[in-house]
Amino acid sequence: METEQRRRAARTSLISFTEYTYPRYQAAAIHHQLAEQLERIERGDIDRLMLLVPPRHGKSELASRRFPAWYLGRHPDHQFISASASVTLAEDFGRDVRNLIASPEYAQVFDTQLAEDSQARGRWTTQEGGSYFATGVGGALMGAGHTCC
Repeated sequence: METEQRRRAARTSLISFTEYTYPRYQAAAIHHQLAEQLERIERGDIDRLMLLVPPRHGKSELASRRFPAWYLGRHPDHQFISASASVTLAEDFGRDVRNLIASPEYAQVFDTQLAEDSQARGRWTTQEGGSYFATGVGGALMGAGHTCC
C-alpha cells in the first residue's frame, strides 16, 4: 500500500514525483520552495518565474529535468519550451526529460507516452499531441508555435 500512496503523491506533488523517480534524491527546504513555485506554474497561478538561486542548489534537477516530465504527465497535450544557456545544455536536458518519460518508473505514475517517432534530444512529441522543444541562447525559437511553459 505504501508504494501506491507514493505513486498517488507523485501525480500531484513535484517533490514526491522527484523522490519517486529518483530514489536517492534528498529534498531540502530550498527544494520544497522551488517546487512550490514551479507547481504555481502548473496550476496556472503565474505565467512567469525566475529562479534566482546560487549554482549547485538543485535548480536543474527540479526545473529542467523533473518539472517538464511532471508537467507533461499532468498535461500530456500541452507544449513545453525549455530554454538554457546553450543549445547543447538544452538538448542534454531534453534527452533527460525524454528518457524519464520513457522510463518504467514514470509509467507507474503517468499514462503520458512519447510518440513513436520521438527520438530527438531537443524536440519530441507525446502520443497525446503535446510537445517538448529545447533551445539555448542564440537558438531559434521563432515559428515553434508553442504556447506554454
